[in-house]
Amino acid sequence: MKNLTLVDYLSTLYSLDLRFLTALNQVLKDRNFKKGKLLKQNGKLPMIWYIVSGLAKGSYEDQEGKEHVTRFWQKGQIMLLAGGQPGQTAADTITLLEDCRLTTLSESSIIFLYHTYIEAAKLSSKILLNDRNQGELRAFLCSLPTPQGYVQFQQFFPANRLLLKDIASYLEISPGRLSEIRRYRS
Repeated sequence: MKNLTLVDYLSTLYSLDLRFLTALNQVLKDRNFKKGKLLKQNGKLPMIWYIVSGLAKGSYEDQEGKEHVTRFWQKGQIMLLAGGQPGQTAADTITLLEDCRLTTLSESSIIFLYHTYIEAAKLSSKILLNDRNQGELRAFLCSLPTPQGYVQFQQFFPANRLLLKDIASYLEISPGRLSEIRRYRS
């Protein structure tokens, strides 16, 4: 698979004007992060990162401090992190599971692009729709009988690169149950 950029990815979602592409290329920032880095929202706007390489998970902690994994992202996907309402079960932290190369925009760049170019609003809608679809994928996988849900999970995510406890949390089952399913399938 060729190494796609954020601009390539966005161009698949909507036809982009040359002026918008030029402005976008001027504000994009590529950064390398080490495995284990936590990404958190630092403003009112949703944070946006594009994974050039690597793997990440989105999670939140409940009142007892138990982690709940709500998303996995991999190369070629956009990660969103929006400040949820209190009590909402959405990811409030992204943890990088491997060394990652990410592309992002500053909050001021997002505001500038959104208010200057019509494409930005249309792209925003498509990005939010894709993120919602990822949430629906999780709901679908969790609704299946557990062994079938895990089989389907493996078709969407690189299970061999993820911790058993993270997959179990995502599928809302115990790590012991997931271990049994893996043993049975081997």
